[in-house]
Amino acid sequence: MKPTTKDSSKKEQVKEKIGRVAMKCFAKYGLDKTTLDDIAKEVGLNKASLYYYYKNKEDIFLEVAIREGQDFLGTLQAHVLEKKGTKARVIFYLVERINYYKNILNMNRVSAETLNRMLPRFFELFDAITKQEVEFVSKIILEGVKTKELKQVNHQRLASSLITMNDALKHHAEHKAILKNQDEIDYSQITEEMKLLVCLIFKGLIK
Repeated sequence: MKPTTKDSSKKEQVKEKIGRVAMKCFAKYGLDKTTLDDIAKEVGLNKASLYYYYKNKEDIFLEVAIREGQDFLGTLQAHVLEKKGTKARVIFYLVERINYYKNILNMNRVSAETLNRMLPRFFELFDAITKQEVEFVSKIILEGVKTKELKQVNHQRLASSLITMNDALKHHAEHKAILKNQDEIDYSQITEEMKLLVCLIFKGLIK
């Protein structure tokens, strides 16, 4: 028998509560040290019941991180449009995008080993959001072309390249932390490198 809409709605409400409680536990104890028993106890379920909703604590973290990421990026995109100039908008967006990852990973004290294990699944889940991001950045660049702030350019390809560059630099910082087994990921250097690269790209585009 297929689940009814009411059953599905109730399941989502429970999952949302589990996610909310789990993230508090992760922030308090760290993702590695938090157990499913800890989460189940705080939610008011037993561990066996928790398995009905999630296979492990990493799945909880990833689902909540992706959902919060969607909300964050939606709010961020509104703030981007408050900035003046295409270059300023693009830099602001890419910097804040890195800051989100820094906060979500460091706040929940995700170890380098756990991050390494989760990255493939994270990329898979985040793929659809990345496509939306490319479309958003593409529209910013296209507007700059239309207002004659920028020279003619393939706005979609440039947007895709900027997001790829941003991800590549971010992943470099993460893998560096993984190799050195660091407790926190330092994104400060790659953030400055990203700003420099964007400035160089736009130096050839701004009229």
